Amino acid sequence: MKILLVTDAYSHLMNGVAMVVSTLSESYRKMGHDVRVLTISGDCKSHCENGVYYLPSYNLPIYPDFRISIAHGHPYLKILKEWKPDIVHIHSEASASILAKSVAKSTNAPIIMTWHTDYAKFAFHEYHSLAAVEFAARELMKIAYHGACMITVPSFKAKKLLDGYSVKFPNTIIPNGISLDKFYRDVTDEEKKALREKYNIAEDKKILVILARLSPEKNIGELLEYFPELLKHDPKLHLLIAGIGPDKERLESLSSKLGIDDNVTFTGFVQPEDTYLYYKLGIAFLSASTFEMHSLTYLEALACGLPLVCRNDLCLKGVLDDGVNGYIYDDKDEFVEKMLKLLNNESLRKQMSEKALERSALFGNEAFAKNMLNLYYNILYVKNRNYRKKLMSLKNKDNK
Repeated sequence: MKILLVTDAYSHLMNGVAMVVSTLSESYRKMGHDVRVLTISGDCKSHCENGVYYLPSYNLPIYPDFRISIAHGHPYLKILKEWKPDIVHIHSEASASILAKSVAKSTNAPIIMTWHTDYAKFAFHEYHSLAAVEFAARELMKIAYHGACMITVPSFKAKKLLDGYSVKFPNTIIPNGISLDKFYRDVTDEEKKALREKYNIAEDKKILVILARLSPEKNIGELLEYFPELLKHDPKLHLLIAGIGPDKERLESLSSKLGIDDNVTFTGFVQPEDTYLYYKLGIAFLSASTFEMHSLTYLEALACGLPLVCRNDLCLKGVLDDGVNGYIYDDKDEFVEKMLKLLNNESLRKQMSEKALERSALFGNEAFAKNMLNLYYNILYVKNRNYRKKLMSLKNKDNK
């Protein structure tokens, strides 16, 4: 099958959407499919490598790292039209999506779109539920998803949100997957020691891991504010925050204001192929975000055997079972109480770690890719069946 995957974020912005596209692309190729990726570059130049077409783009100062492309007549689009994809699977709603739809229209390829991000909450945070914001989001989504024959969402939460926008397109849940082998590997004591030394973290420190884009919607500041209470009970705790983003300076300033700099490390950017090392340095993974649809970092942490401690959110359904492979909390008191249970009971941590590994097996990349492929085949079958019916109808009309 010829599959065109489309995203506005790829190598220049390696976020969750880019990782999903990368996982699908790698999995499809291993299965023998002909896969190409259409995306935008991190600058005003275009290039193509390993079946990935990067169109020139320009910075749009709406949000850090947000870029657009207006390369509607670019030769790469002509190449993709001549290639004639069987399926166009779009993972974003901006420039790349618009350009990919021209390819689909030209080749009569069905369009599938995946909804990864609730942009109303992303852009307006606590004001996302205002009537005017919801109305604008609903109207913009009707435009963005026009032409799609199916929308996939990664979780029950995402489906509920999408249905709430009254976007009248068929949709189905297909959970995200990750390449488990990249996380199912051992880390030696020497590797852990080297990483601790790199960030000047003492050997006796108990490390709690946050791996996320440092942006307001991730709510990392809440965990920093809760952390001093944990330090009162266990001064050996250390918070390792891995990632980059526009909220970095504010979070560093908050850490200093709280007087916890000696127990907090901001690593900056971590190469995707190295993230497993950071997870495996910790004893638990923390998240205060209620923004996620189906976070890959949760799945990665589980695959590294880390219990999750996350703020209560519908996206955790099927991922985190409270008291089994981690804890769910609603407020500071509950967070501290459950964290102390975990920290003070090594046997419980080991048990939760085993359950975390068990749960991660549900989210492998092969199952993820096969579920998507089944959807492609079903859509192509219906399309061809309808096409055959149309031909028969025309033939019958001619015979009369």
